[in-house]
Formats: sequence, structure tokens, C-alpha cells
Amino acid sequence: MFRVARRIGLASGDNPEKVELELLKNIPKKWLKNAHHWLILHGRYVCKARTPQCAICPISKYCQYYNNVILVEKKNAS
Repeated sequence: MFRVARRIGLASGDNPEKVELELLKNIPKKWLKNAHHWLILHGRYVCKARTPQCAICPISKYCQYYNNVILVEKKNAS
């Protein structure tokens, strides 16, 4: 959760405790039970540590990593 939340831009804390507090503050209570699993599964199958699958990611347009790294690299390659 730590890596995925920071990569997406849901949290900016520099340790797991800070990220947890940010997520608790920013995620609506009705989704808290499932948010943990959603982030873990998203990190396992889509937002992989070494090779993120941004091309198939349903939330890439909201993702900080995609918008600040991938799109910039594509723009510079052109």
C-alpha cells in the first residue's frame, strides 16, 4: 500500500505511518474496508513495482506517476 499510494499520489508521506494517516484522512469511511484490498491488488496486478502497466490502468489519468513521469518521457521521446 505504501508504494502504490505514493506512486498514484494518494499520499506523500515518507514512512508507512504517515501514509496511513493521510489515507485515513482522505478515503471516505464507507470505502475504508475495501480500499486496503483495492490498493494491494492494484499494486500486484497493474501498478507493479518494476514494470507498471500504465497502458491498461483504469486510473492512469488521475495517477501522479503516469502524468509526471510516463507522459513526460513520451513527450521528450517525440
